[in-house]
Amino acid sequence: MKKPVYKNIYSDLEDGGERAKVAEREWKALCLDLETRDLMTDQRKRIVDRLVRERVEYEFLFPIAIKAGHVNKGPKGGEFVNLHWSALQRTKDQILKLEEALRLTVDRVAAPTGKTEKKTKASKYLGRLGPN
Repeated sequence: MKKPVYKNIYSDLEDGGERAKVAEREWKALCLDLETRDLMTDQRKRIVDRLVRERVEYEFLFPIAIKAGHVNKGPKGGEFVNLHWSALQRTKDQILKLEEALRLTVDRVAAPTGKTEKKTKASKYLGRLGPN
């Protein structure tokens, strides 16, 4: 798969030039990371493209959603969820799924805790009993 031409993809948008620059930056960074870890394949390039587009959308939607807040006031005084905020959350969820597909997320289980437990006779005995 060839690198997408983000300038053409975002050309119809008012802020298309800015979006294309962000997309180019993200594409280069992601591809460099995958290539250095020897994980780059054509399928992963497609996933990188989707991830780049989601990240660009998130970056440009975030200021709009934050400015408006989580909840909007209706004309009759009621409250309703800000649709920009909802879209931002869905985009964030999609980004996480794509990052996991590319193995970009840090495994929480493998992360060191920095704390080593000292073994005592009591802890050895209790360890033999197994979990409750």
